[in-house]
Amino acid sequence: MENRVTQNQLLMFVTGADRVPPLGFPGEPTLNFLHTGTVFPEANTCALILKLPLHTTYESFSDSMISGIIQSPCFGYA
Repeated sequence: MENRVTQNQLLMFVTGADRVPPLGFPGEPTLNFLHTGTVFPEANTCALILKLPLHTTYESFSDSMISGIIQSPCFGYA
């Protein structure tokens, strides 16, 4: 697995856009934390919300963030 996430991958994960629109996004991004036991990050691309999972170690958090963001472009494809 890759060990880093690019800014473009993070932008795509959080907003669904591959670049910042010329007039910017329609609102401020929000950061929330998931207290549900979910290990992977979630994003609401319409509301620009990034939801971070809670982990007991940084390594576990980092691994789940990288995996979730890198695998996200496959969501919705069959």
